[in-house]
Amino acid sequence: MSQIWIIDDEPAICYALKTNLEDERHQVQVFSSAEPAIKALKKQPPDLILLDVRLPGTSGLEVLEKLKVEHPGLPVILMTAFGDLQTAVQAVQGDAFEYLTKPFDLETLMQTVRRALVQRQMRASTTALTQDQTEQPELILGKSTAMQSVYKQIARAAAMDSTLLIEGEEGTGKNLVAVMVHRFSARQNLPMLSTTAIPGKDLEFEIELFGAGRPSSDALQPLRTGLLELAGEGTLLIDEVGAMSLANQLRLIRAIENHSFCRVGDTETKQLRCRILFTSSHSISKLVSEGELDRRLASHLEVFKISLPPLRERPEDIAPMVRKFLQSKTLPHGIQITKPALEELGRRSWPGNVRELKLTIERSALKATGGIIQYEDLPPESRLAGAEGNASESSGELELAVKNWAFEKLQGTPSEGLSNASGVDEGLPGTLYEDFLSAVEPSFLKTVLDHHSGNRAAAASTLGLHRSTLRQKTRRYRLEPDK
Repeated sequence: MSQIWIIDDEPAICYALKTNLEDERHQVQVFSSAEPAIKALKKQPPDLILLDVRLPGTSGLEVLEKLKVEHPGLPVILMTAFGDLQTAVQAVQGDAFEYLTKPFDLETLMQTVRRALVQRQMRASTTALTQDQTEQPELILGKSTAMQSVYKQIARAAAMDSTLLIEGEEGTGKNLVAVMVHRFSARQNLPMLSTTAIPGKDLEFEIELFGAGRPSSDALQPLRTGLLELAGEGTLLIDEVGAMSLANQLRLIRAIENHSFCRVGDTETKQLRCRILFTSSHSISKLVSEGELDRRLASHLEVFKISLPPLRERPEDIAPMVRKFLQSKTLPHGIQITKPALEELGRRSWPGNVRELKLTIERSALKATGGIIQYEDLPPESRLAGAEGNASESSGELELAVKNWAFEKLQGTPSEGLSNASGVDEGLPGTLYEDFLSAVEPSFLKTVLDHHSGNRAAAASTLGLHRSTLRQKTRRYRLEPDK
């Protein structure tokens, strides 16, 4: 049972609110103006205030501002029949728990009251989940048995000087592991650089990696220093090794085995001094079997690798991760999470792993009122696959559409089902695959981006693409998500 005040000058509204609140065994006191309520606050403040904006004398917004200073932990539900932008902004800036526009559904208001009282109880009790401010920030989080094994592997890798593969699903923190390996190695005070191969940009990546020399035919062309050279005796991280072309893989193998390389278009030999780390979201054996990875490079990567477990296999790490994410400087200070909300996070499967969990906390914190994330603030659990029945039916229709499109292209007849968005001359030989991608990729990628409200990191995780790959494709097709 809680003490709730209603400050409103409309008798009908006050009667309806008082009746419903007393039905749920709350003690209710009604004030028709702000002044007597302000006086009563000095004796004993309530657990919750339902406050009208337009009152005779002192306005509700003025009361809200006073409460913000003198009773910062007291939740206030603001009510008004004249909702406008200015009032909404003032309500948010005044730390109102919620802002409702009259006429509102009574059940909606009662749900808001329940949520506000949960906030109040959590602030007043020791059951609220507090943050350990003395804990030092870490790049990789988790105290599970699986993560303890990872920590040991990081320590071993940091003491070595050979190539290293960091393997794991998207969002498991492969790049952060690479940073930790560098940080705890003898190279920690030297540069750490990183790069990612972009499909279809093989020459550009080759130049970025090895650099470019000055052709004898053009003495004015400037030199370009590659990352292998710029890293010096530091560390170079090559993200998603399977995205490299086989030709670039072979050239890199020779550089690793000979400890030397040449810039593109040059014959001068450069010494390879940096340590090279690799990441992959797919197993090495799968990449080799599918022809995406050269066997010789795979043999180098299999010498020592760190395999990161997906979050679904270590649910005991979710709670400490959430507490750490809540300490982020990008979130409001002191934000907390209820036990039911935390338990819900522990039940989810997290196909996007740690990255998805972090984004979920950030999104929930922005939605939460009163500085506490409650169950209702959590976004729906992501589902990467639809219902099985509908999926098989849709797949059959899609397969038929693709077959018809390919048949019409091969016959030289225009297709009505799929349109070419690339502007590529369809009469050119060897462009059929590009024509197909240009027909289906733009709408497919845009649908996924719209689903994630334009969040490219979340979209890339759903698609199984690296963020840089998705960025390159969205630029190519000039895609913008619907607002």
